Amino acid sequence: MCGFCAVFADIPHWTETASDAGDHAEVTDGHAWQLARQRRVRLIDAVLAHYGCRVDDWMSTQYLLSSQRGRTDIVDHLPQIWRVVEDIAQRPVDPLDPELLRFLRAPPAT
Repeated sequence: MCGFCAVFADIPHWTETASDAGDHAEVTDGHAWQLARQRRVRLIDAVLAHYGCRVDDWMSTQYLLSSQRGRTDIVDHLPQIWRVVEDIAQRPVDPLDPELLRFLRAPPAT
């Protein structure tokens, strides 16, 4: 589907749906979907902190990505988040980066 059609189709990006096709209706409607999205935002935010960024849910349809320097972008889907963060951080976002893994394993600051 082209990007223009996707805007009007109201079909969630595959990263917004359940991994089990049978759960699609449950996850795209109601409270369970909101809880899954909130959890996803918290996980993404934990990773982005390593790169000096943060993410917030924006109207349950997009993500608001902010840097420590004040740059803010609205992105539609998870893959776009990583591209914007790479642009901001001026380095690749590598989920297997040992430095990132140490950061994620560290106890939270109090």
